[in-house]
Amino acid sequence: MRTKLYLVLIMFCATAALAQQNDWLIVPGKRLGPITSNTTRADLVRLFGEANVRDQPVDSGEGPEPATVVFPKRPSTALAVFWQNNQMDRVMLCHQHEAGPCKWHTADKVSLGTSLRQLEILNSRPFQIEGWGSDVSGNITSWQGGKLAGSFGEGENRRVVLTVGWQEPPDGPTPQQRRLEDELDQQKRGPLSSDLAVRQLRPTVTRMMLLFRRQE
Repeated sequence: MRTKLYLVLIMFCATAALAQQNDWLIVPGKRLGPITSNTTRADLVRLFGEANVRDQPVDSGEGPEPATVVFPKRPSTALAVFWQNNQMDRVMLCHQHEAGPCKWHTADKVSLGTSLRQLEILNSRPFQIEGWGSDVSGNITSWQGGKLAGSFGEGENRRVVLTVGWQEPPDGPTPQQRRLEDELDQQKRGPLSSDLAVRQLRPTVTRMMLLFRRQE
C-alpha cells in the first residue's frame, strides 16, 4: 500500500512540475511554453515525458513531412515540431484541430479559432491575406503597419504564420459561400480582412505555425 501511495505521490509531483514549467503561453520569437529555439528532441522527452513524444509524418500544408509530435493523442494541446539539421525549425499548434479549441495562446489570447474581427481589433487596422486556392491560401501576408506586425513579424522577419479560413458543410460550400468565394477570386489583389466578402465568410484562425529557424 505504501509503495502505491509513493508512486501516486511521485506522479502527482511530476505533473505539478510540468504544469509549472508549461504555461501554454506563446511568446513569438522567444518561446512556446518551455520550448525555445535551442530545445532538442531529448529536451522534449525530458519536458513532456517519453509517452507524450512521438516521431511521425505531419502535413505542414505542403504535404507530409517528418516531425516530432508532442501530445499526439490530445488534439487541443498537440504540437508538431519540424527540424532542420537537428535544430528547431517550425512548430505547428494543435495541427489536428483546425477549428479549435487549442490550449496554446499568445498573451492577447490569439489561438486557433480566433475570429478575423478579433485579429483586426488587436492589430488596430485591417490586414492582407493570401487569396484562397493555393498551398499558402489564407495566410496573413501583411499586417499593413498594424500592431501585430511588432509581435508576429512579417516578410523576412515573420515569427508566426497565421492562416485563416471558414467552415464549410460536409457536402460542400453553401450557395452563399460559393458566391462570396467567386467574388474574391475575381479581385486583382490579395483580399483584405475588411473586404465585405471576407467578413461575410466569417473566417477564423485555422492554422498557427511558429518559426524558430531565424533564432540564434
